[in-house]
Amino acid sequence: MNILQIAAIGIIAAVLITLLKETKPELAVMLGVAAGVIIIILVVDELYEVVVAFYNIAEVSGIAGGIFTTVLKIIGIGYVTEFAANVCSDSGCKSVGDKIQFAGKVVIMVLALPIINSLLSLIVEILP
Repeated sequence: MNILQIAAIGIIAAVLITLLKETKPELAVMLGVAAGVIIIILVVDELYEVVVAFYNIAEVSGIAGGIFTTVLKIIGIGYVTEFAANVCSDSGCKSVGDKIQFAGKVVIMVLALPIINSLLSLIVEILP
């Protein structure tokens, strides 16, 4: 991944979107989504390295792999939610984007409940 490539793609897309927004707003939205997808594709290799590093940390620390899997899911949901909400906002549907963000937060809380429960159980065991 070259951050200069990513920045260039982003800047070019932003300029083109600004130029197209007045005459062809639907094309501007599609260009924004396409630029976002291209940028995500460019960082997939690094993202894979992060996931592998998380699993290595889980093995070394002795913490259950399920916890790290859940944390990675939560991070992924956060990124996907933000991307989708931004696409909606950019296309003029900010209220739909807000609902997507709310739904993402609810899903994250549901996924976090078992971790919170385990943490509270551990605290109760430690306390006299």
